[in-house]
Amino acid sequence: MEYAKDFLLKVHKELLETRLMEKKLTEIYAQGIVPGHIHSGMGQEGSYVGVLSTRKKGDYFKFGHRPLAANYIVGEPMDAFFGELLGKLTGNALGHGGTNHLGRLQDGVVGFSGSLGCDAGVAVGAALTIDAEQRDNISYFFYGDGTASRGPVHEAMCLASCWKLPVLFVCENNQFAISTPSSYSSAVPNPGADRAAGYGMPTAVVDGTDVLAVYEATQKLVDYVRAGNGPALIECKEYRWRGHFEGDQCAYRDADVTHKYMTEKDSVALFEAKLLEQGVVTEEYLAKLREDFDKAMDEAIAHAVEAPAMQPADIYDCLYA
Repeated sequence: MEYAKDFLLKVHKELLETRLMEKKLTEIYAQGIVPGHIHSGMGQEGSYVGVLSTRKKGDYFKFGHRPLAANYIVGEPMDAFFGELLGKLTGNALGHGGTNHLGRLQDGVVGFSGSLGCDAGVAVGAALTIDAEQRDNISYFFYGDGTASRGPVHEAMCLASCWKLPVLFVCENNQFAISTPSSYSSAVPNPGADRAAGYGMPTAVVDGTDVLAVYEATQKLVDYVRAGNGPALIECKEYRWRGHFEGDQCAYRDADVTHKYMTEKDSVALFEAKLLEQGVVTEEYLAKLREDFDKAMDEAIAHAVEAPAMQPADIYDCLYA
């Protein structure tokens, strides 16, 4: 497939920024300035950016807890992002939620529950709004291979299918649900796509480390959903580089497999090599992009560190809205 240069640069920028932001999160967590846990999404950037490259204004997003940078990609200002992460009043939820409650409704992000999958129906509810308003938007629901086994997810898939609602289910199969391999927890090799067939959904299974392959497969399904045909599902096969949370020693994984993915299946490195070969970018351009984004993040983090923290008297603010 042929792509315009502007599109390739946009995809690359979002891919690189997601990687750099996820890396920065692990760094500031190690510094001890982030309350709560960080669930790193390093290694999963290709699937998120590939899928989100099909988005348009008016769509809704139900993200998982990695990569957190997805909230920035769809519109959350960096100051609000890091403010919330550090529990400050400058955050999108005034510091009340922290790492698990990034994102703003005005950007289409419909919230997040710390218990994965239990609120899958929210994504379907957002799609019901789209259907009632007769828009050609869709609701993206991102979830993992472990979450694919939860009952609320199947209830959401059942309802979306019966009512032909515009939902794109995105199963990010990073191969582990905390420490449980998907081969142990699922009777089928594709816990997202194989099960979706039972709900009459068209599906695709794609290499999540190839950002353009993800985009191409997703775009076909998105076109189907936007046309009013009902939900669809894409399953992205990938591998998270780090533990379930920072501090997880990953004793349950084969270190050689992890190394292989990091050195041979790096979505950012693979895409940049392709763009360099095609003459779309230069090494100088890539270095400047990294330098500028790192500087912007450091400035936003410095603002967040100096920002006022939430106080006990603030706990009732935004309780209902």
